[in-house]
Amino acid sequence: MLTAYFDDSGTHDASDVVLLAGLFGSEARMDCLDRNWKKQLADPALGYKPAVSRFHAYDCNNLVNEFQCWSRNEADYFCAQLRKIIIEADVAAYGIACSRKDYDRMITGEYRPILGPTAEAMCINQCFVRTLAWVQANTFDPNMQFVFDNRPSPVRRYAGTVYDAFEAWLQPPPVLRGYAFKSSLAVRPLQAADLIAWEMYQHANDCLKYGIGPPRREELRELRKNMDFTAQFASPASIVKIRDFWVERYREKPGLLDNMAKHFTEFDPENPDYSHLSDNPAEEPA
Repeated sequence: MLTAYFDDSGTHDASDVVLLAGLFGSEARMDCLDRNWKKQLADPALGYKPAVSRFHAYDCNNLVNEFQCWSRNEADYFCAQLRKIIIEADVAAYGIACSRKDYDRMITGEYRPILGPTAEAMCINQCFVRTLAWVQANTFDPNMQFVFDNRPSPVRRYAGTVYDAFEAWLQPPPVLRGYAFKSSLAVRPLQAADLIAWEMYQHANDCLKYGIGPPRREELRELRKNMDFTAQFASPASIVKIRDFWVERYREKPGLLDNMAKHFTEFDPENPDYSHLSDNPAEEPA
Protein backbone atom coordinates (compact mmCIF):
# COMPACT_ATOMS: atom_id res chain seq x y z
CA MET A 1 0.00 0.00 0.00
CA LEU A 2 1.34 3.39 -1.01
CA THR A 3 0.50 6.26 1.35
CA ALA A 4 0.76 10.01 0.79
CA TYR A 5 0.97 12.35 3.78
CA PHE A 6 0.27 16.08 3.28
CA ASP A 7 0.41 19.11 5.56
CA ASP A 8 -0.69 22.68 4.91
CA SER A 9 1.13 25.95 5.54
CA GLY A 10 0.14 29.57 5.15
CA THR A 11 -3.55 28.82 5.63
CA HIS A 12 -3.87 31.56 8.27
CA ASP A 13 -5.61 34.68 6.95
CA ALA A 14 -2.55 36.94 7.23
CA SER A 15 -0.45 34.78 4.89
CA ASP A 16 0.07 35.85 1.28
CA VAL A 17 0.98 32.28 0.28
CA VAL A 18 -1.03 29.08 0.73
CA LEU A 19 0.47 25.65 0.17
CA LEU A 20 0.27 21.93 0.69
CA ALA A 21 3.33 19.72 0.74
CA GLY A 22 4.17 16.22 1.80
CA LEU A 23 5.69 12.89 0.96
CA PHE A 24 4.66 9.48 -0.28
CA GLY A 25 6.12 6.03 -0.58
CA SER A 26 5.65 2.32 -0.07
CA GLU A 27 4.59 0.80 3.23
CA ALA A 28 8.11 -0.47 3.93
CA ARG A 29 9.71 2.93 3.30
CA MET A 30 7.13 4.75 5.39
CA ASP A 31 7.63 2.24 8.21
CA CYS A 32 11.35 2.94 8.05
CA LEU A 33 10.75 6.69 8.23
CA ASP A 34 8.30 6.32 11.11
CA ARG A 35 10.62 4.05 13.09
CA ASN A 36 13.63 6.35 12.76
CA TRP A 37 11.54 9.47 13.37
CA LYS A 38 10.22 7.99 16.63
CA LYS A 39 13.78 7.19 17.71
CA GLN A 40 14.94 10.74 16.96
CA LEU A 41 12.08 12.25 18.95
CA ALA A 42 13.03 10.07 21.92
CA ASP A 43 16.66 11.28 21.81
CA PRO A 44 16.54 14.61 19.98
CA ALA A 45 19.98 16.03 20.81
CA LEU A 46 22.30 13.17 21.75
CA GLY A 47 20.96 12.92 25.29
CA TYR A 48 21.23 16.64 26.06
CA LYS A 49 17.54 17.37 25.66
CA PRO A 50 14.35 15.65 26.85
CA ALA A 51 12.22 13.67 24.45
CA VAL A 52 9.99 15.64 22.08
CA SER A 53 6.34 14.57 21.95
CA ARG A 54 5.78 15.99 18.44
CA PHE A 55 7.97 17.81 15.96
CA HIS A 56 6.46 21.02 14.68
CA ALA A 57 8.66 22.94 12.28
CA TYR A 58 7.38 26.38 13.29
CA ASP A 59 8.05 25.68 16.97
CA CYS A 60 11.50 24.26 16.34
CA ASN A 61 12.60 27.07 14.04
CA ASN A 62 11.24 29.75 16.37
CA LEU A 63 12.35 28.07 19.62
CA VAL A 64 8.90 28.06 21.22
CA ASN A 65 6.78 25.53 23.15
CA GLU A 66 8.77 22.28 23.48
CA PHE A 67 11.83 24.02 22.00
CA GLN A 68 11.81 27.19 24.10
CA CYS A 69 14.88 26.14 26.12
CA TRP A 70 16.87 24.99 23.09
CA SER A 71 19.75 26.86 21.53
CA ARG A 72 19.76 27.76 17.84
CA ASN A 73 22.51 25.20 17.20
CA GLU A 74 20.58 22.43 18.97
CA ALA A 75 17.41 23.13 17.00
CA ASP A 76 19.31 23.30 13.70
CA TYR A 77 21.06 20.01 14.46
CA PHE A 78 17.73 18.36 15.31
CA CYS A 79 16.16 19.53 12.03
CA ALA A 80 19.21 18.33 10.11
CA GLN A 81 18.82 14.86 11.63
CA LEU A 82 15.15 14.78 10.65
CA ARG A 83 15.93 15.81 7.08
CA LYS A 84 18.47 12.99 6.97
CA ILE A 85 15.78 10.52 8.08
CA ILE A 86 13.48 11.68 5.27
CA ILE A 87 16.22 11.39 2.66
CA GLU A 88 17.40 7.96 3.82
CA ALA A 89 13.82 6.62 3.79
CA ASP A 90 13.94 7.03 -0.02
CA VAL A 91 10.44 8.50 -0.24
CA ALA A 92 9.27 11.07 -2.78
CA ALA A 93 7.94 14.56 -2.05
CA TYR A 94 5.66 17.08 -3.69
CA GLY A 95 4.58 20.57 -2.76
CA ILE A 96 2.56 23.31 -4.41
CA ALA A 97 2.27 26.92 -3.30
CA CYS A 98 -0.10 29.60 -4.56
CA SER A 99 -0.48 33.34 -4.07
CA ARG A 100 -3.82 33.82 -2.35
CA LYS A 101 -4.46 37.22 -3.98
CA ASP A 102 -3.57 36.02 -7.48
CA TYR A 103 -5.87 33.02 -7.16
CA ASP A 104 -8.79 35.07 -5.85
CA ARG A 105 -8.30 37.63 -8.62
CA MET A 106 -8.02 35.18 -11.53
CA ILE A 107 -10.29 32.27 -10.64
CA THR A 108 -13.86 33.51 -10.45
CA GLY A 109 -17.35 32.65 -11.59
CA GLU A 110 -18.39 29.21 -12.75
CA TYR A 111 -14.83 27.79 -12.79
CA ARG A 112 -14.05 28.54 -9.15
CA PRO A 113 -16.10 25.69 -7.63
CA ILE A 114 -14.36 23.18 -9.94
CA LEU A 115 -10.80 24.43 -9.56
CA GLY A 116 -11.30 25.10 -5.87
CA PRO A 117 -13.26 27.63 -3.79
CA THR A 118 -9.99 28.76 -2.19
CA ALA A 119 -6.30 28.70 -3.01
CA GLU A 120 -5.88 25.92 -0.44
CA ALA A 121 -8.54 23.86 -2.21
CA MET A 122 -6.69 24.28 -5.52
CA CYS A 123 -3.53 23.02 -3.81
CA ILE A 124 -5.41 19.98 -2.48
CA ASN A 125 -6.65 19.27 -6.00
CA GLN A 126 -3.13 19.45 -7.42
CA CYS A 127 -1.74 17.17 -4.69
CA PHE A 128 -4.11 14.46 -5.86
CA VAL A 129 -3.28 15.10 -9.52
CA ARG A 130 0.49 15.17 -9.16
CA THR A 131 0.81 12.36 -6.63
CA LEU A 132 -1.28 9.95 -8.67
CA ALA A 133 0.61 10.88 -11.83
CA TRP A 134 3.89 10.14 -10.04
CA VAL A 135 2.58 6.81 -8.76
CA GLN A 136 1.44 5.72 -12.22
CA ALA A 137 4.76 6.71 -13.77
CA ASN A 138 7.12 5.32 -11.12
CA THR A 139 5.57 2.41 -9.22
CA PHE A 140 3.62 -0.80 -9.67
CA ASP A 141 1.89 -0.78 -6.28
CA PRO A 142 -1.83 -1.51 -6.85
CA ASN A 143 -3.21 0.44 -3.84
CA MET A 144 -3.00 4.07 -2.65
CA GLN A 145 -4.31 6.10 0.27
CA PHE A 146 -4.05 9.76 1.34
CA VAL A 147 -3.62 11.21 4.83
CA PHE A 148 -3.87 14.95 5.55
CA ASP A 149 -3.19 16.89 8.71
CA ASN A 150 -6.36 17.95 10.52
CA ARG A 151 -8.26 20.82 8.88
CA PRO A 152 -11.69 22.47 9.36
CA SER A 153 -14.77 20.71 8.01
CA PRO A 154 -15.13 22.75 4.77
CA VAL A 155 -11.60 21.75 3.76
CA ARG A 156 -12.29 18.11 4.61
CA ARG A 157 -15.50 18.21 2.56
CA TYR A 158 -13.74 19.60 -0.50
CA ALA A 159 -10.94 17.03 -0.21
CA GLY A 160 -13.58 14.31 -0.05
CA THR A 161 -15.21 15.67 -3.19
CA VAL A 162 -11.90 15.61 -5.08
CA TYR A 163 -11.09 12.14 -3.77
CA ASP A 164 -14.47 10.87 -4.89
CA ALA A 165 -13.92 12.24 -8.40
CA PHE A 166 -10.58 10.45 -8.70
CA GLU A 167 -11.95 7.27 -7.17
CA ALA A 168 -14.74 7.21 -9.75
CA TRP A 169 -12.77 8.09 -12.87
CA LEU A 170 -9.15 7.09 -12.27
CA GLN A 171 -8.03 4.12 -14.33
CA PRO A 172 -6.06 1.89 -11.90
CA PRO A 173 -3.49 1.19 -10.84
CA PRO A 174 -3.52 2.44 -8.25
CA VAL A 175 -6.86 1.62 -6.69
CA LEU A 176 -7.72 4.34 -4.18
CA ARG A 177 -8.23 2.89 -0.72
CA GLY A 178 -9.32 5.92 1.25
CA TYR A 179 -8.38 9.31 2.63
CA ALA A 180 -8.33 10.70 6.15
CA PHE A 181 -7.53 13.78 8.22
CA LYS A 182 -5.43 12.89 11.25
CA SER A 183 -3.44 14.47 14.06
CA SER A 184 0.33 14.61 13.56
CA LEU A 185 0.70 13.71 17.23
CA ALA A 186 -0.57 10.23 16.42
CA VAL A 187 0.68 9.95 12.82
CA ARG A 188 4.40 10.73 12.78
CA PRO A 189 4.82 10.86 8.97
CA LEU A 190 2.60 13.96 9.09
CA GLN A 191 5.38 15.56 11.12
CA ALA A 192 7.76 14.82 8.27
CA ALA A 193 5.21 16.39 5.90
CA ASP A 194 5.18 19.42 8.20
CA LEU A 195 8.96 19.78 7.78
CA ILE A 196 8.57 19.65 3.98
CA ALA A 197 5.73 22.20 4.12
CA TRP A 198 7.76 24.56 6.32
CA GLU A 199 10.66 24.60 3.87
CA MET A 200 8.28 25.07 0.94
CA TYR A 201 6.61 27.98 2.74
CA GLN A 202 9.92 29.79 3.19
CA HIS A 203 10.71 29.22 -0.49
CA ALA A 204 7.27 30.38 -1.65
CA ASN A 205 7.58 33.63 0.28
CA ASP A 206 11.02 34.16 -1.26
CA CYS A 207 9.42 33.65 -4.69
CA LEU A 208 6.86 36.36 -3.96
CA LYS A 209 9.56 38.73 -2.74
CA TYR A 210 12.39 38.04 -5.21
CA GLY A 211 10.74 36.24 -8.11
CA ILE A 212 10.63 32.54 -8.94
CA GLY A 213 14.07 30.97 -8.83
CA PRO A 214 16.21 28.30 -7.16
CA PRO A 215 15.71 27.84 -3.40
CA ARG A 216 17.63 30.37 -1.33
CA ARG A 217 17.63 28.19 1.79
CA GLU A 218 20.27 25.48 2.06
CA GLU A 219 17.80 23.19 3.86
CA LEU A 220 15.45 22.99 0.87
CA ARG A 221 18.35 22.66 -1.56
CA GLU A 222 19.58 19.67 0.46
CA LEU A 223 16.20 17.95 0.27
CA ARG A 224 15.75 18.57 -3.45
CA LYS A 225 19.30 17.44 -4.25
CA ASN A 226 19.03 14.15 -2.37
CA MET A 227 15.47 12.94 -3.01
CA ASP A 228 12.73 12.87 -5.63
CA PHE A 229 11.16 16.22 -4.75
CA THR A 230 8.94 18.28 -7.05
CA ALA A 231 8.16 21.81 -5.87
CA GLN A 232 5.76 24.07 -7.75
CA PHE A 233 4.72 27.68 -7.37
CA ALA A 234 1.43 28.67 -9.01
CA SER A 235 2.45 31.92 -10.69
CA PRO A 236 -0.18 34.19 -12.25
CA ALA A 237 0.73 32.74 -15.67
CA SER A 238 0.24 29.15 -14.51
CA ILE A 239 -3.06 30.00 -12.80
CA VAL A 240 -4.29 31.48 -16.08
CA LYS A 241 -3.11 28.37 -17.93
CA ILE A 242 -5.12 26.12 -15.61
CA ARG A 243 -8.19 28.33 -16.00
CA ASP A 244 -7.90 28.45 -19.78
CA PHE A 245 -7.62 24.66 -19.95
CA TRP A 246 -11.04 24.33 -18.32
CA VAL A 247 -12.51 27.15 -20.39
CA GLU A 248 -11.51 25.37 -23.60
CA ARG A 249 -12.53 21.94 -22.33
CA TYR A 250 -16.10 22.97 -21.55
CA ARG A 251 -16.62 25.75 -24.11
CA GLU A 252 -19.27 23.70 -25.90
CA LYS A 253 -20.64 21.94 -22.80
CA PRO A 254 -21.98 24.72 -20.54
CA GLY A 255 -24.66 22.48 -19.09
CA LEU A 256 -22.13 19.88 -17.99
CA LEU A 257 -19.92 22.62 -16.53
CA ASP A 258 -22.84 23.89 -14.46
CA ASN A 259 -23.57 20.39 -13.20
CA MET A 260 -19.94 19.80 -12.27
CA ALA A 261 -19.79 23.12 -10.42
CA LYS A 262 -22.94 22.17 -8.52
CA HIS A 263 -21.42 18.78 -7.70
CA PHE A 264 -18.25 20.31 -6.25
CA THR A 265 -20.31 22.85 -4.31
CA GLU A 266 -22.98 20.57 -2.88
CA PHE A 267 -21.48 17.05 -2.85
CA ASP A 268 -21.39 15.45 0.59
CA PRO A 269 -18.74 12.68 0.83
CA GLU A 270 -20.69 11.14 3.70
CA ASN A 271 -23.90 10.94 1.64
CA PRO A 272 -22.93 10.98 -2.06
CA ASP A 273 -25.34 11.99 -4.79
CA TYR A 274 -24.11 11.69 -8.40
CA SER A 275 -27.21 12.95 -10.20
CA HIS A 276 -25.61 16.26 -11.19
CA LEU A 277 -22.52 14.85 -12.88
CA SER A 278 -24.19 14.60 -16.29
CA ASP A 279 -26.62 16.52 -18.46
CA ASN A 280 -28.55 13.26 -18.51
CA PRO A 281 -28.38 11.29 -15.24
CA ALA A 282 -28.59 8.08 -17.22
CA GLU A 283 -25.38 8.95 -19.07
CA GLU A 284 -21.80 9.25 -17.89
CA PRO A 285 -20.09 12.63 -18.38
CA ALA A 286 -18.09 12.83 -21.59
